Amino acid sequence: MIVPLLHQWTKANALFKPPVINQCRTIELKLTKLWHKAVETSLGKGNLARKNEFLHTLDTLFDILTCKCSIQLCSESNCSHSGKRENNSHIDCGCPREKKIPVLELEFIKAQRTKAEGQGSMQMGSIDYSETKKQIANAKKREQIREREQKKKMKSEEAIQREEELCQDVYHFFDSSSDEQEATSDDIPPINVNATKLSELVGLSLEVLEPPLTTSLTSQELRNLKETPMQVPKWPSHTQSVERCVKMVTEAAGHVYSHERREVPWSSSVESWLGPLSMLHGGEFGLRKLVAVARTLGCGGSTHPTAHLRQSRR
Repeated sequence: MIVPLLHQWTKANALFKPPVINQCRTIELKLTKLWHKAVETSLGKGNLARKNEFLHTLDTLFDILTCKCSIQLCSESNCSHSGKRENNSHIDCGCPREKKIPVLELEFIKAQRTKAEGQGSMQMGSIDYSETKKQIANAKKREQIREREQKKKMKSEEAIQREEELCQDVYHFFDSSSDEQEATSDDIPPINVNATKLSELVGLSLEVLEPPLTTSLTSQELRNLKETPMQVPKWPSHTQSVERCVKMVTEAAGHVYSHERREVPWSSSVESWLGPLSMLHGGEFGLRKLVAVARTLGCGGSTHPTAHLRQSRR
């Protein structure tokens, strides 16, 4: 039942299709409601006024147009364009553009809505192929424009969604950053835009961090430290330390190489010292002579025999 009805409307104008006309589901509900009224009327249900109202409905147009705005002819409104143009009707319509009735069909719809006893001022004739072809081409062009705009809108929405996802990623990255990074970002001094001096451009009143020396101390220990300041010993300077070390080494050396050390018989040690010099003084004789000289001198003068050797040579 719906298919022949839609075909009849499309035959009148190719633009008579959703959303200009109702959707198939709405048309089906309207037909079902009208059929129930017909059954009740045929069974004698209802009063005479209701029966006459139903019979009058059968003579009017089964209107499936979405727009229900009132149409007025030029002859009814005393319009100056009456009979001078192809369309002789007016409509004050506030419906969306895609739901408006085609201007070319306003007069025809007006006649169909006001016809009585199945007859109106205008009747449906044969199909105008040239006009239908033109309407189909225009409808196809509008559909292409609509699809192009829809694709453009989808691309823009996808771009916006990608930007939002990127912003969310950046937000989560900075939100999940470590405390050290947050402290670093907080340590950036603010810029004083109202500064009149270079020294006032950047505020250096930053929060002073706790020194490592007191991080391991408890609150009570810090209070005690405040009442009794820490006493730091006066350590000697490096110069004094070096001088003290030299003095200690000198004293140790004097103890090892003292005068008591010289009284030890050292003829054998002298021989070991002057052994390489025996070749210069005639072998064994020269060596014995040098040892005798050293024994004669004893502890006087230098402790090293080579010093006496130099004196004897003189």
